[in-house]
Amino acid sequence: MTITTTGDEAFVPSTHGPTPGRPETYRKAPNDHRAWGVSSEIVLVPINDRKRGRTLFAKIEQRSFDRLPERVRGACWVVVRDGTATDDMQVSVRAMAAGSLVTIPRVIMNAKAGEYVRNINGNRLDLRTTNLRLETGGTGKHTKRHDLALVENKEPSK
Repeated sequence: MTITTTGDEAFVPSTHGPTPGRPETYRKAPNDHRAWGVSSEIVLVPINDRKRGRTLFAKIEQRSFDRLPERVRGACWVVVRDGTATDDMQVSVRAMAAGSLVTIPRVIMNAKAGEYVRNINGNRLDLRTTNLRLETGGTGKHTKRHDLALVENKEPSK
């Protein structure tokens, strides 16, 4: 199995390392974007990419991770290769929640219908808000819905 990180940090998983879908096992690292006043820590969310036999790690700020609905935090995140992708890193990060695959960057940025989220540095596994920009004019299937509302409307009653 190949281990791929989302940046320059060295990461060697232990035999009892992070388990997808188990947030309490996720590792944390210092956020190198601290100068912009965001969370001082990031969470490295493991993503098993079984089709390609590798484990990827998405970077997300601790504050953003904590704000995600429980269904999304506790779900196993997956990578879906984009339809027109020319390499294996042109993926989108998604989670099964509310009976549908929701796109994690759209949930983080609270993208409404007609809006899309752009990754500034091109690394689609870097989900820090300092790397995500909300833009309008999207025409794809997933820009026609409001993913966060989809998840929140189907949260179980307490």
